[in-house]
Amino acid sequence: MKKGETFAIDPEPYDKVFCNNLSEKDRRIFCGLEAIRIGAHGVNAVSIKYKINKHTVRKGKAELLSGKLLPEGKVRKSGGGRKKKRLTTLA
Repeated sequence: MKKGETFAIDPEPYDKVFCNNLSEKDRRIFCGLEAIRIGAHGVNAVSIKYKINKHTVRKGKAELLSGKLLPEGKVRKSGGGRKKKRLTTLA
């Protein structure tokens, strides 16, 4: 390849494959980044393109803009889900 020469491959078809192979957290962050890049109406466009809920895209966008990302290895915040069953003793 010569200097200044670029590949003639369109990355568009591979976007969905890439997005589908990400974890839940990574997909949310990736879609949020895409929405920021698009700008106006980006959340709606990304939501339709990747078939992901608008709320999830907004959440990823907000996480990126706030700088408060979850630590490595964590996908969700702690405290969600069903609460543990408490054992009660009869007195």
